[in-house]
Amino acid sequence: MGKDNRFRLSDEKAKKLGLVLNKSKRYRLNKEKLKQLKNEVKSESKPNNYNSSSFVLSAWNMSSGQMMNIDKYCTHYSLPRADISSYKLVSHTGTPYYNIVFKENVEENKVDLEHIRNVLQAEIVRDYNPIKYHYKQNKEAVLKWADLHFGAHIRNLLITHDYDKDILEKGLLRSVDETNELGFKKVHVHINGDLIESFSGLNHINSWMSMDKDLIGSKAVMLCTKLLDKALSKIKNLGTIKIVAGNHDRLSKANDEDVKGGAAELIAWGLELKGYDIDFHPFVTTHQVEGINHINLHGDKGISRKPSSDIILNYGKQGTYNFIFEAHLHSIIEKLSVSQRSKFNIVSDDSVNFRRMHLPSFFTGNYYSETLGYNSNSGYTLVWDNGKGKPNVLSCAV
Repeated sequence: MGKDNRFRLSDEKAKKLGLVLNKSKRYRLNKEKLKQLKNEVKSESKPNNYNSSSFVLSAWNMSSGQMMNIDKYCTHYSLPRADISSYKLVSHTGTPYYNIVFKENVEENKVDLEHIRNVLQAEIVRDYNPIKYHYKQNKEAVLKWADLHFGAHIRNLLITHDYDKDILEKGLLRSVDETNELGFKKVHVHINGDLIESFSGLNHINSWMSMDKDLIGSKAVMLCTKLLDKALSKIKNLGTIKIVAGNHDRLSKANDEDVKGGAAELIAWGLELKGYDIDFHPFVTTHQVEGINHINLHGDKGISRKPSSDIILNYGKQGTYNFIFEAHLHSIIEKLSVSQRSKFNIVSDDSVNFRRMHLPSFFTGNYYSETLGYNSNSGYTLVWDNGKGKPNVLSCAV
């Protein structure tokens, strides 16, 4: 910077910077004071908290008589535009200004995967041993779980059911009990993503409104692994477990920083340590169970925008019934217009030799989905071959 800059500051902020108070409340800052001011802005900025701050950097350009956009604002006050993660213009306080949230230091936020793996390995004991039970039906079934959102915490909404880890546990165990009652020769489990609510706690602008603050980071991974172990260990004649990652399973705040769903991968690895037969993939898993070829997606990736014929061409099996399963349902509906929502079908494609459908989720919604008027029932799905190479599909509420 070749020159000092003028700032409008509150008396409290000016005192913190060691300035002599004046009536105009405008101060010229040198490089050292400007650096100190930036640090104050960073320390006082909280993610998505757009309340008035204690000092004001006016967004009004006195020279042009116009409001500055965020780029001009940053140039005017020598703020690092590239370091800003979100901002909002506050104009109701008399002096307009931008409330700014700065990105946290990348190194500080770097996830130590090796440390998390070491924690899991130290905590987890390989104690699962499959036990064969007497069966009523000489058939193999697939128990489908989707959108578990472990760590979400919903209370006292008007139409959306309460939700937390205990409610999720009851739902999972109920699905296990009801599946066991049917007495299949073997039961496989497919989990279609969004195992946790958030690893970082900052997936979305309003994540904090619907989260258990104690269930983030490695703790969420560990406790979700233990919960799934509790449910899976009770399944009679358990077979293979297939897991795909969802958008909530990323380790980073931004989608483009972790496209592989690292949290889901860690949970899958933890379950493998317990002794389960696990197959994990970030985007898609396939599994032929008797006459049905299951193609499992979460629903948020580009592959879900492809027509069913393209997906079957890449992941289907000739001569079998190809069944595409997607989750992400609550998020999909939230993004649709009222007209689109009215035309939305759970089964989006149905033919003589293939079908495509959305699975019910355990997580039924949050504050945002309720403002859109959307809500759903928690549930799971069971699928098995009817003996003629066609699927029997049982969708159950919990």
